[in-house]
Amino acid sequence: MSEIYQITLTTQTGESFTGKMSRRQPELVNGLVPLATETGEWLYFAPADVKRVQFTPVAVEQTEEVTTE
Repeated sequence: MSEIYQITLTTQTGESFTGKMSRRQPELVNGLVPLATETGEWLYFAPADVKRVQFTPVAVEQTEEVTTE
């Protein structure tokens, strides 16, 4: 299961905001829906303004270690 998710938040007015967050981060903070943007900013939305929040797993890049003997 992915640790990081691409979040797409759509407001009632049709605006979309994106960011990456882990599922360990709260989905409500002081009654507001938080979104960490890819620039490091945090945006907070009133629940009544949020139409949809989509969580899409981000594939973990797995690197294979090459051993030489």
